Amino acid sequence: MRPLPRFRRRTLPAISALLSALVGISPAPARHIEAGKAPPAWIAYAQIVSATVQGRLDSDDPLAQRLRAYLQQLPGAGQADGATLKIAFWIDPAGKITRIGHAPFAQVQPNDDLQALLVGQTLSQAPPKGMLLPLRLSLHIKPKPADGAAVTPTPPR
Repeated sequence: MRPLPRFRRRTLPAISALLSALVGISPAPARHIEAGKAPPAWIAYAQIVSATVQGRLDSDDPLAQRLRAYLQQLPGAGQADGATLKIAFWIDPAGKITRIGHAPFAQVQPNDDLQALLVGQTLSQAPPKGMLLPLRLSLHIKPKPADGAAVTPTPPR
Protein backbone atom coordinates (compact mmCIF):
# COMPACT_ATOMS: atom_id res chain seq x y z
CA MET A 1 0.00 0.00 0.00
CA ARG A 2 1.40 3.40 -0.98
CA PRO A 3 1.62 6.12 1.66
CA LEU A 4 -0.64 9.11 1.21
CA PRO A 5 0.87 12.01 -0.70
CA ARG A 6 2.17 14.80 1.50
CA PHE A 7 -0.69 17.11 0.55
CA ARG A 8 -3.30 14.61 1.78
CA ARG A 9 -1.45 13.82 5.00
CA ARG A 10 -1.45 17.49 5.96
CA THR A 11 -4.67 18.72 4.40
CA LEU A 12 -7.19 15.99 5.27
CA PRO A 13 -6.86 16.40 9.07
CA ALA A 14 -7.15 20.18 8.72
CA ILE A 15 -10.28 19.89 6.56
CA SER A 16 -11.77 17.39 8.99
CA ALA A 17 -11.17 19.74 11.93
CA LEU A 18 -12.68 22.66 10.03
CA LEU A 19 -15.81 20.69 9.10
CA SER A 20 -16.17 19.47 12.67
CA ALA A 21 -15.97 23.04 13.96
CA LEU A 22 -18.52 24.29 11.40
CA VAL A 23 -21.00 21.51 12.11
CA GLY A 24 -20.49 21.76 15.85
CA ILE A 25 -19.00 18.31 16.28
CA SER A 26 -15.98 18.09 18.50
CA PRO A 27 -13.94 15.20 19.77
CA ALA A 28 -15.03 13.82 23.11
CA PRO A 29 -13.43 15.79 25.92
CA ALA A 30 -10.85 13.95 27.96
CA ARG A 31 -12.33 12.72 31.21
CA HIS A 32 -10.52 13.88 34.31
CA ILE A 33 -11.15 13.44 38.00
CA GLU A 34 -9.24 15.36 40.65
CA ALA A 35 -7.38 13.24 43.20
CA GLY A 36 -9.65 14.34 46.05
CA LYS A 37 -12.76 13.21 44.18
CA ALA A 38 -11.41 9.87 42.92
CA PRO A 39 -12.83 6.63 44.33
CA PRO A 40 -10.79 5.14 47.20
CA ALA A 41 -9.78 2.14 45.05
CA TRP A 42 -8.25 4.47 42.46
CA ILE A 43 -6.31 6.37 45.11
CA ALA A 44 -5.02 3.11 46.60
CA TYR A 45 -3.96 1.95 43.14
CA ALA A 46 -2.20 5.25 42.46
CA GLN A 47 -0.22 4.69 45.68
CA ILE A 48 0.80 1.21 44.48
CA VAL A 49 1.92 2.61 41.13
CA SER A 50 3.74 5.49 42.79
CA ALA A 51 5.63 3.19 45.19
CA THR A 52 6.60 0.77 42.41
CA VAL A 53 7.78 3.51 40.06
CA GLN A 54 9.56 5.39 42.84
CA GLY A 55 11.42 2.21 43.74
CA ARG A 56 12.43 1.70 40.12
CA LEU A 57 13.68 5.29 39.76
CA ASP A 58 15.56 5.11 43.07
CA SER A 59 17.18 1.78 42.22
CA ASP A 60 20.84 1.07 41.54
CA ASP A 61 20.03 0.27 37.91
CA PRO A 62 22.56 2.11 35.69
CA LEU A 63 19.70 3.72 33.74
CA ALA A 64 18.18 5.06 36.97
CA GLN A 65 21.55 6.35 38.13
CA ARG A 66 22.13 8.13 34.82
CA LEU A 67 18.62 9.62 34.88
CA ARG A 68 19.08 10.90 38.45
CA ALA A 69 22.43 12.44 37.49
CA TYR A 70 20.78 14.20 34.55
CA LEU A 71 17.92 15.49 36.72
CA GLN A 72 20.33 16.88 39.30
CA GLN A 73 22.06 19.08 36.75
CA LEU A 74 18.81 20.67 35.53
CA PRO A 75 18.13 24.29 36.53
CA GLY A 76 15.95 24.42 39.62
CA ALA A 77 16.87 20.93 40.83
CA GLY A 78 18.44 21.27 44.24
CA GLN A 79 21.32 18.99 45.12
CA ALA A 80 19.62 18.06 48.38
CA ASP A 81 16.00 18.40 47.32
CA GLY A 82 16.01 16.56 44.00
CA ALA A 83 13.56 17.06 41.16
CA THR A 84 9.88 16.41 40.53
CA LEU A 85 8.64 14.55 37.45
CA LYS A 86 5.04 14.64 36.28
CA ILE A 87 4.30 11.41 34.42
CA ALA A 88 1.14 10.01 32.85
CA PHE A 89 0.86 6.21 32.91
CA TRP A 90 -1.17 3.98 30.61
CA ILE A 91 -1.62 0.58 32.21
CA ASP A 92 -3.13 -2.47 30.53
CA PRO A 93 -5.78 -4.70 32.21
CA ALA A 94 -3.04 -7.08 33.42
CA GLY A 95 -1.23 -4.28 35.29
CA LYS A 96 1.61 -3.69 32.83
CA ILE A 97 2.75 -0.13 32.06
CA THR A 98 2.34 0.12 28.30
CA ARG A 99 3.12 3.78 27.78
CA ILE A 100 4.17 6.89 29.65
CA GLY A 101 3.86 10.56 28.86
CA HIS A 102 5.94 13.39 30.29
CA ALA A 103 7.40 16.73 29.36
CA PRO A 104 10.37 15.76 27.21
CA PHE A 105 13.88 16.43 28.39
CA ALA A 106 16.24 18.48 26.23
CA GLN A 107 18.51 15.45 25.77
CA VAL A 108 17.46 12.21 24.08
CA GLN A 109 19.21 9.87 26.53
CA PRO A 110 17.15 10.71 29.67
CA ASN A 111 13.93 10.34 27.66
CA ASP A 112 15.08 6.90 26.52
CA ASP A 113 16.21 5.96 30.04
CA LEU A 114 12.86 6.92 31.57
CA GLN A 115 11.01 4.90 28.92
CA ALA A 116 13.27 1.89 29.41
CA LEU A 117 12.93 2.02 33.20
CA LEU A 118 9.13 2.23 33.28
CA VAL A 119 7.48 0.94 30.10
CA GLY A 120 6.99 -2.81 30.35
CA GLN A 121 7.13 -2.77 34.16
CA THR A 122 4.50 -5.14 35.57
CA LEU A 123 2.75 -3.83 38.66
CA SER A 124 1.61 -6.00 41.56
CA GLN A 125 -2.05 -5.42 40.69
CA ALA A 126 -4.22 -4.62 37.72
CA PRO A 127 -6.02 -1.28 37.71
CA PRO A 128 -9.48 -1.24 39.28
CA LYS A 129 -12.37 -1.68 36.87
CA GLY A 130 -13.51 1.57 35.33
CA MET A 131 -10.40 3.49 36.35
CA LEU A 132 -9.71 6.39 34.01
CA LEU A 133 -6.35 6.35 32.32
CA PRO A 134 -3.83 7.75 32.01
CA LEU A 135 -2.96 7.87 35.67
CA ARG A 136 -1.08 11.12 36.30
CA LEU A 137 1.46 11.21 39.11
CA SER A 138 4.05 13.68 40.39
CA LEU A 139 7.12 11.80 41.54
CA HIS A 140 9.91 13.35 43.58
CA ILE A 141 13.37 12.03 42.74
CA LYS A 142 15.96 12.67 45.44
CA PRO A 143 19.67 12.33 44.80
CA LYS A 144 21.53 9.40 46.31
CA PRO A 145 24.99 9.72 47.83
CA ALA A 146 27.68 9.22 45.22
CA ASP A 147 28.56 5.57 44.57
CA GLY A 148 31.27 4.48 46.92
CA ALA A 149 30.93 7.56 49.10
CA ALA A 150 30.54 6.59 52.69
CA VAL A 151 28.93 8.76 55.32
CA THR A 152 31.58 9.47 57.93
CA PRO A 153 30.23 9.69 61.45
CA THR A 154 31.30 12.64 63.56
CA PRO A 155 33.78 11.49 66.26
CA PRO A 156 32.55 11.88 69.84
CA ARG A 157 34.09 14.69 71.92
